[in-house]
Amino acid sequence: MQKNFNLQALNTLQVPCSAKLFTEVESTYQLLQLLETPEWKNEKHWILWWGSNTLFTTDFFDGIVVKLQIKGIKILKETDETIEVQVGAGEIRDNFVKHCIENQWWGIENLISIPGNIGTSAVSNIWAYGQEACEAISEVIGVHLESNTLQKLSNEECDFGYRKSIFKTELKDRFIITHIVFKLKKIGQHYDFNTQYADIQKAFSEQGIVFETLNPNEKLETLTAVIAEIRKKKLPDRKTVWTAGSYFKNPKIWLPQWEKLHGKFPELKGFLQDGETMKLAAGQLIELCGFKGHKEGKVKISEQHALILINEWGSWAEVKVFAEKIQKSVFKKFWVQIEPEVIYCD
Repeated sequence: MQKNFNLQALNTLQVPCSAKLFTEVESTYQLLQLLETPEWKNEKHWILWWGSNTLFTTDFFDGIVVKLQIKGIKILKETDETIEVQVGAGEIRDNFVKHCIENQWWGIENLISIPGNIGTSAVSNIWAYGQEACEAISEVIGVHLESNTLQKLSNEECDFGYRKSIFKTELKDRFIITHIVFKLKKIGQHYDFNTQYADIQKAFSEQGIVFETLNPNEKLETLTAVIAEIRKKKLPDRKTVWTAGSYFKNPKIWLPQWEKLHGKFPELKGFLQDGETMKLAAGQLIELCGFKGHKEGKVKISEQHALILINEWGSWAEVKVFAEKIQKSVFKKFWVQIEPEVIYCD
């Protein structure tokens, strides 16, 4: 266990912060051992994944930060049509998505090029281009901190919703995910690829791709290549730019509010969710408030995409104040509250 550990390189916003104590966990056994130590029992603690959705809102975390590094990909069950795979929570998500593509497993292909670890796929129910991680998650395995015992939760028990799960509500700070079991499809003839998003259709049109004429494997390779290219064009290079990716969630509003809002701002994009609510594009709301490409001090919004907040050597306070200013501006103009996708840690 290391003391006064510098966390700046372990969060993708690169805000300066140190932790009183820091350790890495590479197995369930190590995690269970850690939970019995005086350091864990006597100090406040924070589980750190990839660090891509974390903003440390303090210069010094007075407790223990644990980085989960549990790896491994293991086939549990296989039939002619499906395969169940157990994946360590510390595995890099994009590596696993590419592993699935290489093995011609369908179910999470639209999640390609999203940074982070497998564990956060369940915590935040990662979503992209009409596909949610929960659609392929069979069960979540982890340690319940009230009993320090290993438990399994079914998909239904995880209470998944848009960008949320039970791990953000009832089990927040009470459950540490160690593995996720994915149930994926093997036979493409019986799988409907999600290509409905306008950006995907536009790319198909520009590249002369007639998706329906492709065989299943060609569809998988083509779709993932197109999505990866779209994300590359929209998002800055994380190797050279400090960002948490999409900083805000897309908000949902009731249909009567949408009808009134759309009447005043007909350019707004809305996506009907359940017959009662409409999901708005937070990036568009931010852009219409004039923040796209806008910079204040050492923090700015990307010129490529208004959802991307970029830190240029700023402090956590500068990042948080700028984000709050954006929230207030959106609410003032549209009467819509946008919430951070990034999790604040103090």
